[in-house]
Amino acid sequence: MSDEHVLQRLISDGFVRQVSDRCLPADRWHAAVARAATALLLRGEELEDLRVPVAWALAESYGDSTSDDELVEMVAVMTPLTGGGLKIL
Repeated sequence: MSDEHVLQRLISDGFVRQVSDRCLPADRWHAAVARAATALLLRGEELEDLRVPVAWALAESYGDSTSDDELVEMVAVMTPLTGGGLKIL
């Protein structure tokens, strides 16, 4: 699965919104990653790596409906978006 295909899936699933030629995290994504970070903090995890709550949020959202490879690709796409970066289409 290519980054473009992953990005299109995340857009269609409501986690990413397209604004002109840029992609930004959608409110649905902010809520999912906030729930993930909260759950991890309650477990005593130190959140030094943004990929951890990103991966948790995606795994919780998609469950078994996505393969491990797809999940890895989604984490690679969503981590920079979550960290404030913008991705140009």
